[in-house]
Amino acid sequence: MASSMSMRSFSMNRQPSFSSRSLMDTGRARSRASVSFAAAIPLSRSASISQDLNGPMSLQLNGVHGNSTNDKEAMQNLNNRLANYLDKVRTLERSNADLEMKIKQLMINRIPKGHDLDSMMAQAHAVEQEVRKRTLENARLMLEIDNAKLAADDFRIKWETELVMCQSVERDCVALKKAKTDHEQIIASLRGDLDSLKEELYFLKKNHEEELEQMKSRIARDEVNVEVDSGVSGPELGTILSDLRSQYEGIVKKNKDQAEMWYRKKLETVQNEVKESNEALRGSQNELIERQRFLQTLEVELESLHKQVSAGLECNLGETGQKYSSEMERLQAKLSQLEDDLSQLRLDMQRTKTDYEQLLRIKQNLEMEIATYRRLLEGEETVKEVPPPPKKEPDVRTRKIVKVVTQTMVNGKVVDESSEVEQIEETKK
Repeated sequence: MASSMSMRSFSMNRQPSFSSRSLMDTGRARSRASVSFAAAIPLSRSASISQDLNGPMSLQLNGVHGNSTNDKEAMQNLNNRLANYLDKVRTLERSNADLEMKIKQLMINRIPKGHDLDSMMAQAHAVEQEVRKRTLENARLMLEIDNAKLAADDFRIKWETELVMCQSVERDCVALKKAKTDHEQIIASLRGDLDSLKEELYFLKKNHEEELEQMKSRIARDEVNVEVDSGVSGPELGTILSDLRSQYEGIVKKNKDQAEMWYRKKLETVQNEVKESNEALRGSQNELIERQRFLQTLEVELESLHKQVSAGLECNLGETGQKYSSEMERLQAKLSQLEDDLSQLRLDMQRTKTDYEQLLRIKQNLEMEIATYRRLLEGEETVKEVPPPPKKEPDVRTRKIVKVVTQTMVNGKVVDESSEVEQIEETKK
């Protein structure tokens, strides 16, 4: 510090800074104050203070010009005032630094801790993949069930066809048995006719022999008479009798041959029919036995297939139901946890907003106190103030987690189920 009567000048630039931190913007506003003094002959004094705290704010003081008779006392007075002002500025800087540290620490402590949604999304993606896998497995099981049903329908159709054929064969067997009975009756009737014909032939032979005996006796009697009456020779009568005998024997032989031939033809026809009927009956019986065996085999296979399909479907349905129930419970628990986290995040945001408003009020109070200190230092009564900038509302981001569950129901039963988790972010100012 120097003193001179001719000319004395003193200048000093000081730049204290005041900073503040907001919740949504981490920018830093600088404050600057500059003070310059100049003294000369004639003595003039001027002081200017400018400040920028989160907005343009200026404080301007203009001194009055005057002359002093004692330059030394005036300079001493100015130096004392400058020293006091610098002390107060240092004090305010220290207070500002302490407040900045407190604000930083408070903001660090009050900043809401973000949740690790990536791991949750990874888990949700894994769950979605598992659900898709289970859906594909369920579709495969449904396809196997449909194939089993189609196979069962084919077996049932074959069984019905075989049953119809078996019934047809049984009807044919009944008809063949009836035909056999008819043929047996015909054979019995033919045998009765044969017996009656044999009896008739026996009676005819007997009658023929009796007639022949009678004729012989009559011829013998007539021969005696002829010999007596007409005197006919014996050789002629024997010739006549031989001719008659040969004629009657030819007629009898012819009738006998015709009867035997007719009987043989009828007997051969009946025997052929009976043989054919027996062969057809045996073939039908063998075919019926084979059909019955094949039908029993089909029934056993159908029953075993029904048991396998029923057991497999019940087991798969139970396992699928348990897996879907556990997955739904786990997803519901995760959704509840996410909703709780979202509610906690909203509470933290509300609390942070309240803290921000409190810090903003503290900042405004500090600005007012600093302005008051400066007015007191400079001793000015007229102060031109610029209103503070409008308060900037923080941006509020809202994240919504939407879970869409799709169920496919057939006959009142859930056969397919899928879920999707979507995140929607909204920004409100």
